[in-house]
Amino acid sequence: MLSIGKLGADQVGYYERSVAKGRDDYYSGRGEAPGTWTGRGAEALGLRGQVQSAQFNALMRGINPCDPDGGRLRDSGRDPLVVAFDLTFSAPKSVSVEYATQDDATRQALVGAHEAAVAAALGYVEDVAVRVRRGHAGAQVLPGGGVVAGAYRHRMSRALDPQLHTHVVCANVARGPDGRWTALHAQPLYRHARTAGYLYQAHLRAEVRDRLGWEWGAVTKGMAELAHSPRGLLEHFSQRSAAVREAAAENGQELDSWARRNHWALKTRERKHYGIDDHTWFEEVSARAAEHGHDRAAREAVVAEGQRRLRAGLPHEDPGAARELGDLLAGAAGLTDKANAFDERDA
Repeated sequence: MLSIGKLGADQVGYYERSVAKGRDDYYSGRGEAPGTWTGRGAEALGLRGQVQSAQFNALMRGINPCDPDGGRLRDSGRDPLVVAFDLTFSAPKSVSVEYATQDDATRQALVGAHEAAVAAALGYVEDVAVRVRRGHAGAQVLPGGGVVAGAYRHRMSRALDPQLHTHVVCANVARGPDGRWTALHAQPLYRHARTAGYLYQAHLRAEVRDRLGWEWGAVTKGMAELAHSPRGLLEHFSQRSAAVREAAAENGQELDSWARRNHWALKTRERKHYGIDDHTWFEEVSARAAEHGHDRAAREAVVAEGQRRLRAGLPHEDPGAARELGDLLAGAAGLTDKANAFDERDA
């Protein structure tokens, strides 16, 4: 799943107080993985490796973080009201539960799969959705040179349930073909969000299957859960999802679109907890999982069965599968099932 949040200019003071002075903040709170620079725009600026607070804050203010003289990065007289977009890629609940309860080697394999999926989806976003505007009233839309972003991987939801996810905090700036750095044209980000989220999920499924040999259940609206994960276990660790559903229902709305799900997810966010010790949290989650049948023996059996499948050799892709998928998409129950037109995003 991919959700998009906005960071307003009025929050810059928060970054100054919380990040620059080394205090815990939402993104780089103690206990979370350190942020890393990502995106083609970051590479173009020479931003690599771990995110430094001073650089991040400078970027939020529209200053070139690599300029020792503190020169402006955006080639404009005014800064936009939105200084950054928070693209959050979240793993399915079953993956998050396994991440929180498995041994270190399995945990690292899941992290690797998640990060590879984030990179693949972000690459798609940079290819098709990073755009800048030029000309009178911004009438001309041109490709941008990728995002300047800090990626922050987190392990839990605000309700302290397992929720492996990564915030890709993209500064509201991109370099156009003319070499100028200006604000992003945000509309394409939202237009391609659902497709990017689906691609993240598909890539994650392939990575987990290839690394751990685990099988997946049915794909619904782009997402699936691991086939071996009991529904009751996932529901137990889904307090945030339950809160989102309840809030929408209380306001007479269905969560029938990405926009609505994103809206109510943001509306129901709780205060972020900081300084949660890794070891203690993993033990607590494992104990709760054991109460729902996912004890140590069950976890070890899941890993062993996956390793057995890998040793036996995963089945090769059927050469005719792509043609069958094409026939399905072109059929009555495919892309034109509920609409008479579609574009590349839908496919």
